Amino acid sequence: MNTILERVNLACKSVRDVNKRGVTFKKLVASTRSNFKNQKFDLSLKTKKDKSLEPFQFYVNAYYDGEDDFNNETPIEVIVHHNFSDTSVFNEIQITDFLIQIFDATVHEYRHQIQSLARNYQVYSSHEQSPYHDYLSDPDELDAYAFSIAVELLRHMPRERAKKYLTRIKILAKMRIDTLLVSPNLKAYIDHFDLCPMTKKLAKKIYKHLDSIDRVHIFM
Repeated sequence: MNTILERVNLACKSVRDVNKRGVTFKKLVASTRSNFKNQKFDLSLKTKKDKSLEPFQFYVNAYYDGEDDFNNETPIEVIVHHNFSDTSVFNEIQITDFLIQIFDATVHEYRHQIQSLARNYQVYSSHEQSPYHDYLSDPDELDAYAFSIAVELLRHMPRERAKKYLTRIKILAKMRIDTLLVSPNLKAYIDHFDLCPMTKKLAKKIYKHLDSIDRVHIFM
């Protein structure tokens, strides 16, 4: 996965480097799409306006389709849900926040691709219509979110500190830097499951990923 992390990081840094003086949302998306294409990523980046969101509020969803991957079609779709006007201008801090979400969503889906390749493209469980509990406890999602949580933690703290705090995972889940959670994904798991065999299994997977990820390749 470090190769994927490195490539996604380079693409995100390239987008930020060429847009340091501010850029409209439309041009930022076009720049992101172009840089990922130049880095040979087989993914589609789309936007969807949602008027229920506050101005300048956005979130990123992403999906991996093993069947599309098997059929040599674009297997990963990244969707930015937003309520920006075409003239909304992003400064460098906002650009970084946007690209962090793109980075995290993209590497999460590439984790799913690795899972699928290990099974020769066998479709992994889908819980699109199932309860949130089933989605979070799905083995593939547990592994992919453990990876995502490790990335979030390493973005904000040294490896050994993150590993140390895993022994106090409920405290770690609530930890913030300024007003932002250190790991929103960990907070979601602890809020839903509390301390139980599921979160103990999650912690073990996070610990393993903390050891395997090269922090230098994390976009921040």
